[in-house]
Amino acid sequence: MRRLLALCLFLFAGSVASAQGILPSGFSGWAASPTPATGASLEQVAGADAPFLREYGFQAIEQRDYSRDGDILHVTLYSMTDPTAAYGAFTYLRPADMRSSTLARYAALAPDRALVVVGNFLLDVTGKRIPHRVDDDLAGLIESVKPKADQRAFPTIGDHLPAEGLVAGSERYILGPLALDKFAPLASGDWIGFGDSAEAIEARYRKGTQEATLLVIEYPTQQLAATHFTKIAPLAKDDSSANPSVMHPAITAQRNAGLVSLAFTSQRGTYAKTVLGQVIYGHDVMWNEPAPLPNEKPWPVYVIGAFAGTGLILVYTMISGLGFAIFRVTVNIFFPGKVFDRPHSIEILQLGLSDRPANTRDLR
Repeated sequence: MRRLLALCLFLFAGSVASAQGILPSGFSGWAASPTPATGASLEQVAGADAPFLREYGFQAIEQRDYSRDGDILHVTLYSMTDPTAAYGAFTYLRPADMRSSTLARYAALAPDRALVVVGNFLLDVTGKRIPHRVDDDLAGLIESVKPKADQRAFPTIGDHLPAEGLVAGSERYILGPLALDKFAPLASGDWIGFGDSAEAIEARYRKGTQEATLLVIEYPTQQLAATHFTKIAPLAKDDSSANPSVMHPAITAQRNAGLVSLAFTSQRGTYAKTVLGQVIYGHDVMWNEPAPLPNEKPWPVYVIGAFAGTGLILVYTMISGLGFAIFRVTVNIFFPGKVFDRPHSIEILQLGLSDRPANTRDLR
């Protein structure tokens, strides 16, 4: 028992050690503190958000302070299981007032904070004048971390969200019941079906004074989507005569292939249905992609081609036959009876149907 406990402690220590040393000792003129901030647990750093980050796939945490010219940047690196988990943690931690940034595919900035996804790492940077440090400083930090990151693809469920009316930064990627109960508490427990590899994304939409929330759920197969839709459909309360509210929103649900979509609003009107009708079903579709040109030719081309091909074969046959005849005559002139027309080298087997013996010279 003691050996087993020692082995477990050794493996745990190895895993913790492997999580450290990801943050660099310096970048873009920023010098790190002499010793990394270690020993802090996720609960100490994230507080009430810790259970949600663990649900997304938290693995390890690393913190470090950097200084330059009297300024200090505090960097927290969350190491997640994969880029999908890092993207989910990013959407969870991102406040609504953080604007998007081109620093990375998934990055958001505020005056004193930056959130950046680098593969399976989520960087949480706090300090003063963060937006003014984007071009050089934070880019240098990202480049130093990127070689150690998992470069697998991010989830594509966000491609189903319509762009028109989308409130920037309102996307919330959902992978478990805790986040589901926080962002879409339409029922208790796992009413989506995460046990069947379901994933969901939620976003808010606005047009004028009308607002709606869209929840898109993606299942691995259409059969699973149909099965769960029969359980989700009763949650819909699309009653135009009722007066929806925040506590009792009007909900519209629909299924298309492997997607189940719900739109709910606390206002009367048809905007929720409009947003629901704009859900994109499918990936990698471009409205301005050129259509392929037809390759089929008209039938006269095939007829003419057949005659032309037959003529070429006949011409080739005549030329090759004439060439072989010239070659044989030439060989017989210079090497008579040595290459062709050698009756002494020919043996003939007869069936005996005639009394006349075969003459090998007749085969020349």
